[in-house]
Amino acid sequence: MCSRVNHPPPYSVASDMKRQFLGLLARVYVMQFAMEVPATVAMLAEMLMDYGFQVDIGSVRPLLRALQMEGYLESVLRDGIGRVYLLTELGREELATSRTRIDELYRRLHNPVAETVAMAPATVSHT
Repeated sequence: MCSRVNHPPPYSVASDMKRQFLGLLARVYVMQFAMEVPATVAMLAEMLMDYGFQVDIGSVRPLLRALQMEGYLESVLRDGIGRVYLLTELGREELATSRTRIDELYRRLHNPVAETVAMAPATVSHT
């Protein structure tokens, strides 16, 4: 009798890139929102859901923890509200850098021919 072996789904570079890109977007949205207003984990989860992310409070907490460990967010207890998250100065710098990366990617995706031409070495005619 032949036993069945469950193989993992084939690795997809595209799906890995998509996951990484969505992760970057989630980080940027959280940092942006935390810069605008002191936000609770519930507020941040709701904001991500409004942007189309499939998240809940439990899945947002690890992201917040990672951003705190990297020094981009800090949390404080507020009376009547609970723990809120605020963007640090280092977080502001990272947010600006991330926005630049996203803008560059957007330009490349929407104008790939111009990017290719701009990156091509110039040729010199010797006539």
